[in-house]
Amino acid sequence: MNIELIKTELAQRVEQLVIKRKTGKKATMKVVHKVKTWSDKVAETEDLIHKVYHTLHEVLQQNGIHFKNEIEKETFVNFMEPTVNDLVIKNMID
Repeated sequence: MNIELIKTELAQRVEQLVIKRKTGKKATMKVVHKVKTWSDKVAETEDLIHKVYHTLHEVLQQNGIHFKNEIEKETFVNFMEPTVNDLVIKNMID
């Protein structure tokens, strides 16, 4: 398992995901400029976190990476957590 390759692929896929989210929102933002509440921002961030983890699992599957058990999988996900956090912070919409 090449972890750097997985990190790179994950970062690229998250970037594509965020681009899709931004382009989808521009059309509605032209019509009405809605001021987001704190809870809206938190919900959007939580949604992004879930999507990043979902993307991580997709990347692992596409690279044929399978874990022996749930503990091994959770250990890897915990290892990847700083990368996931960096990607979420980098791609949060203000």
